[in-house]
Amino acid sequence: MLLQINKIKIYTYILAFIFLTTISNINFHRLIKEKFLINNIRIKTNKLKTDNKILDKLKLLQNTNILSLQKPDILFILNEFKFLENIRIKKIYPSTLVFQANETLILATTFINQKKYYVGNNGAFISPKYLQIKKKLPIIFGNFETQDFLFLINLMKKNNVNYQKINKYYYHKSKRWDLYFDNNIQVKLPNNNIINAIEIYKNFLNNNPEKSNLIIDLRVNNRIILTNE
Repeated sequence: MLLQINKIKIYTYILAFIFLTTISNINFHRLIKEKFLINNIRIKTNKLKTDNKILDKLKLLQNTNILSLQKPDILFILNEFKFLENIRIKKIYPSTLVFQANETLILATTFINQKKYYVGNNGAFISPKYLQIKKKLPIIFGNFETQDFLFLINLMKKNNVNYQKINKYYYHKSKRWDLYFDNNIQVKLPNNNIINAIEIYKNFLNNNPEKSNLIIDLRVNNRIILTNE
């Protein structure tokens, strides 16, 4: 009989422990959930006007648990702001989110389906919806991939070719570029071995710095063909 009573006591203690532990866990999880909800969002970019628009979007994260929030979740919300680069997100516990980013350098304009876009140094086609670009930009004609354009720009930088003197690019279906400089020089690049072609063009510029009104054809490997316009 005594053994039975002891068993009842043990079961009672176990049930009480489970009950108290469950209540404790519920309170703990409730505390965690309430304590780590985002209630402060700070923006640090270099443009006040876009800061306000970004902040409006990020307000969707208010009352989100900061512990479970991941960077891809934030990037998805900000997908329309394609002019941003070097995005950094810092969590300051328990409830503050700090967003930092830079505005990418705009390199050119182009048209896709008759709509104007900027071409950013971050490799994005950017709607002019949020940007006010006052400086004159070159225009790119043709259907091109941004990585091909950035490769060309970086190649010219490496060879000290002043790409800022270019006022028009034309990308052919054969996947090659024509460059139109503001001194009326047109450079026809090949669709392969473009690195060698740029080096040949740079050597030509070094030996003929004052030339203008020329078509410089570099489509034949290791040759330069000059014609007057």
